[in-house]
Amino acid sequence: MSRSSRKIRRKQQQQKQVENMQEITSLKEKIQQAYQEEDYAGVINTLAELVQDGSHDASDLYLGAQSYFMLGDYMRAARMVETILNLAPGHVDARILLARICVLEDRTDDGLAIFDFILEHYEVSLTTQQREDIEDILEYYGHNESERLCADFPHIAAFLHLAGSQEPPAEPEPVQEIPVASVETARPAAPEQAAVAPAETEPVTDTAQAELAQIRQQQVSVAEKIRLCQAFAGAHYVSGDLAGAEALLMEALGLDGQDAGTLRSLAVLLKRQGQTDKALALAARLPETDFLLLDFLCH
Repeated sequence: MSRSSRKIRRKQQQQKQVENMQEITSLKEKIQQAYQEEDYAGVINTLAELVQDGSHDASDLYLGAQSYFMLGDYMRAARMVETILNLAPGHVDARILLARICVLEDRTDDGLAIFDFILEHYEVSLTTQQREDIEDILEYYGHNESERLCADFPHIAAFLHLAGSQEPPAEPEPVQEIPVASVETARPAAPEQAAVAPAETEPVTDTAQAELAQIRQQQVSVAEKIRLCQAFAGAHYVSGDLAGAEALLMEALGLDGQDAGTLRSLAVLLKRQGQTDKALALAARLPETDFLLLDFLCH
């Protein structure tokens, strides 16, 4: 294949990747908008397109599960929650939803067991909204079945401060939020996999800085923050603002250094910036070999 043919092929691949990123970003935004507008059928239909492309994540599936729940289809909602927990076992909102479904389907013991598990393992990191949601559901049982809670669900009893409940062990010190600038140095690097240092690019624009501030302030799950970072980063990449895209992807990488979507996107960005070696190192950290990505990085 001649040099000009390879160049044309690379441009075609790059254009296709950009188009795919734009389409994925558009679908994710469409899902968010439909959910905010309480168009739950619209969420499910758009999510089906995203799943078909293999571009969904736990946050997308959670909106689908919530939509099935709001439509009264508890069976499909529960099945989707199971899929979410296979992808992200620490997805607390999904567990809360599953517990709610169990309670509504008169499987009270199953629902209380899930809440007890959440409070045993995740109480320290619960958001204000999550705590309020759990309290609203458990308040009835605290008033009417306090003895059973103290006997069978000790973490719920302690959470509700019921008489007769045993004090839980001292809570560990809350984990302090690590500033973005130092997050990579605080995270141990795997052997032969040094932390990715930001490239020397143009200064980050005010728009990207504002988006970062907005994402950090939102009381949402880590997975949702990562999704938002990736969505905004894609928009900056398409517009040619590589510094903004890099800042947002580095934020996502700080939240989860093993997120496949972030690693893949950052590898593409580093290649575009002329840092092929670092891009290949990132590609090697993916859980599965991505030959399309490798082909792009090597040509």
